[in-house]
Amino acid sequence: MTKRGRFFAGALIGGTAAAVVALLLAPKSGKEMREDLAKKTDEWLDLASDYTDDFVSKTSEVGSIVKERASDLGDQANDLASNVKSKVSDSMDDMDDITSDTLEDLKRQSSDLSDRFRKAAGDAKDVAEDASEDIVIDVKETKEEAKETVTEGADELADKAKEVNEEKPAFEEVKEELKEEVEKNNPE
Repeated sequence: MTKRGRFFAGALIGGTAAAVVALLLAPKSGKEMREDLAKKTDEWLDLASDYTDDFVSKTSEVGSIVKERASDLGDQANDLASNVKSKVSDSMDDMDDITSDTLEDLKRQSSDLSDRFRKAAGDAKDVAEDASEDIVIDVKETKEEAKETVTEGADELADKAKEVNEEKPAFEEVKEELKEEVEKNNPE
């Protein structure tokens, strides 16, 4: 995972944790808290989805640029190879004095050079395509990890909300205390 991916995951987890703590410490009823938790969960899921979509878009753009540059490099290598072949061919016409062995060596070297340029261009294009595919795979994995993290956070929030609802005070005791207070203050 890249540094940006780890940062994004950390920021998402930290933000989720902060939202959970803020909601749990707020003096609200269980119903309001559940509504707030559901709302915040939806907001975080939307935010995670937006960031993931942006990241996928950017990596696709980078992949396209890399492929385009690799293609340009291949075209330049082919042009260079054609120019070298052309110049060698022109030079051969002008040099009637050179022996046939020397001419054959020049042709072979020119052909070898052309083959090397083509191979180098092909290798560069393959590397660029592999890098682009790796980036897309990493983005998809990061997206899935972010979804899992948000889902786990939402599950934990739901569990905590359930715990808070289960820990309601005994209303009969509170009712009796209020009744005693009212009787103390209003002796009739």
